[in-house]
Amino acid sequence: MAIKLYNKAMERKLTSGQAIELSRCPRKGDFYVLTKVVDGMDYCNAETEQWIWSIGRHRKTGEILASHTDELFNHRNFECLWLR
Repeated sequence: MAIKLYNKAMERKLTSGQAIELSRCPRKGDFYVLTKVVDGMDYCNAETEQWIWSIGRHRKTGEILASHTDELFNHRNFECLWLR
């Protein structure tokens, strides 16, 4: 099945396997809850055609969260694992 999006860069990355689609991931408020981060990949929600801008691991709980903003970068409670 071909992916058809208005965001052609996202479409290309998803089709070529260079991006991971998170729309079906569990959510915690505005965050996506991840089990791991894959090096060299981009992240997005293809349903809303939004890129993920930051992924961080909570320093106390170890929980990995992804955000559509850069809020997990330089956040005192999170170790930034990925930044767009």
